[in-house]
Amino acid sequence: MYHSSENPGNHSGHPYASRRAIGVDTTLVIRFIATSFVYLLAGLVFFLLNMLGVLNLERDAIFVLWLFGFVSMIIFGLSYMFSSGLSRNGALMNRTVTKEFYLLNAGIIAFFIGFSKALPMTAGKPVALLGLVMIIISVILHLMNLVLVAIPKKATKVENQSFEDNY
Repeated sequence: MYHSSENPGNHSGHPYASRRAIGVDTTLVIRFIATSFVYLLAGLVFFLLNMLGVLNLERDAIFVLWLFGFVSMIIFGLSYMFSSGLSRNGALMNRTVTKEFYLLNAGIIAFFIGFSKALPMTAGKPVALLGLVMIIISVILHLMNLVLVAIPKKATKVENQSFEDNY
């Protein structure tokens, strides 16, 4: 293990602090993954209540929660976790990832509401379309972030250390 004095970029004294600066903030990754399970649970509860006759939701709306909520969020979170760890490129912008997170969530919720019969058809379709556009924009932001990770940059002395050198 190395000490903070060995890494000039580590000002916190924590041995792993410099790894956080290399890629995406780990709390953002955890936020994506945790939110995906919230969507999974919400979809299951809505599906159960719908089957019991308590709710009158379109099944498409529930599948929107599962597909876009659970699947997309977990894929986004895991891709940031693996890509930033593998590339060790500091190109990821945490502000962009945060905006992507909120935009994707707003899109999923709008898409769900648009499909759920919560609004009249005249209002539901535009809300669903707006949600879909927000989801598409967040996917484009995600793709741009991953492309930035793939672009090699000139490594500094700290980034040239192998993974094993740090433990």
